[in-house]
Amino acid sequence: MKHLVLDTNIILLDHNNILTLGQDYIIVLPETVIQELDAKKTLMNELGYQARAFGRLIAQSPDIAIKHVIGNITEAILTVDNVTIKIASASTYPENTNNDQKIISIALAYSAIHDTTFMSNDVACRIQAMAKGLKVSDLKEVEQTSYNFTKHLNVPSEFFPNLHNAAIEEVDPEYTLENHNYIFTDLTSGNTKLGIVHRGVIEIIGRTTETDLRKQDVNPIGAEQLLLSRAIQRPDIDVIVCEARAGSGKTLVTLSNAIKLLKANNPYDSIVYIRASIDDVEKIEEMGFRSGNDEKVNPYFTPVEDSLEHIMRAKYPKKKGSQPDYEAMIQGKIVDAYEKYNIQLLTGLGLRGRTFTNAIVIIDEVQGQSKASLQKMLTRIGKDCKVIIIGSQRQIDNQYVTKFNNGLSVLMNETTKAQPLIHLHAVNLSKVIRSPMAEWAEEVFSKDLLT
Repeated sequence: MKHLVLDTNIILLDHNNILTLGQDYIIVLPETVIQELDAKKTLMNELGYQARAFGRLIAQSPDIAIKHVIGNITEAILTVDNVTIKIASASTYPENTNNDQKIISIALAYSAIHDTTFMSNDVACRIQAMAKGLKVSDLKEVEQTSYNFTKHLNVPSEFFPNLHNAAIEEVDPEYTLENHNYIFTDLTSGNTKLGIVHRGVIEIIGRTTETDLRKQDVNPIGAEQLLLSRAIQRPDIDVIVCEARAGSGKTLVTLSNAIKLLKANNPYDSIVYIRASIDDVEKIEEMGFRSGNDEKVNPYFTPVEDSLEHIMRAKYPKKKGSQPDYEAMIQGKIVDAYEKYNIQLLTGLGLRGRTFTNAIVIIDEVQGQSKASLQKMLTRIGKDCKVIIIGSQRQIDNQYVTKFNNGLSVLMNETTKAQPLIHLHAVNLSKVIRSPMAEWAEEVFSKDLLT
């Protein structure tokens, strides 16, 4: 059977990857991988959890057989859930060999006697392995990494007045489940209408609906923010996935809409903001955060603090003339908002065992989370909750995930499928509104990132 040598980062993403990949391969774990996992298991973060879970997984093997392989390589053979796992050790390594080189040397030894592939999400490590003649791969949960959730469609004038409540497949024969939103243009007049697709039917955002959507602390800017606002405000949409560029206003619009929902006496009584990555800040579980409380965690929650400040300055603009207490008043309004809307700020630590109910749950920076980490968060969602998931494939800053296996990629892929259990909606925010400088930076530094 084919052998698959795993790098440490594959297991730290999700220890269950061993069992999933082991359906098609015999899994080989170099001793260096075991050592690196052992060094992580005391960490009180997602990496530590995965390292400890790995230990519990291999402990399930009823027997361990020791066998000499080739040269100075010895393997311990385990079986877990019908998956064969070989832990490979070498009696010696060349002098001054680093951990990556040790792992690659084990893979090379197996490639001499078996059909062997080396899997790592570390591109530098893969290049080293390729240079030595190894077959390599990375872990891909999905193949597609960008989606067109909002479609522009030209419509004949005779159809244009009757789009509302029309079946989308009658209006757009090329419709796919990826197309959650539409910008319709009348071929004759050039007039446009915005619409979302809900259970196969078009809902046009008419004048009355748009007026109501704009009655919030931050007025939505442009078509995309209106479409996102409508998806959030619609009561029968359970989960909204928003893939957005830097400076597109994603956190601000999301928080403003969440506050609007709480004001409307909906079933929601709190806003839960979760900011996390696979490498969460240690020893921080939940806090009623205020700026200046903890320098280590400040960067995690700055988007909420900044958004609330923007909202308060918009609601209470500074008047002409001297207002020496204006800044203090704004800070006081921010503190009041945390209490009034029961805004809770959390990292991913401490979520296991918790259940959120009657809450609007905002999960931010999802592109930096592993599939396992996001699964942990979503399984905490209880009754009467709305979940808003936001992130940008252009801003992955986690060494353990890629655009092919992060939590955002997995969820965006799900938005192209029928969902029998929940109603899932997706929106792109592609227009940068922060500043011309931010838009320029996005264009210059991200233009080839998703190809």
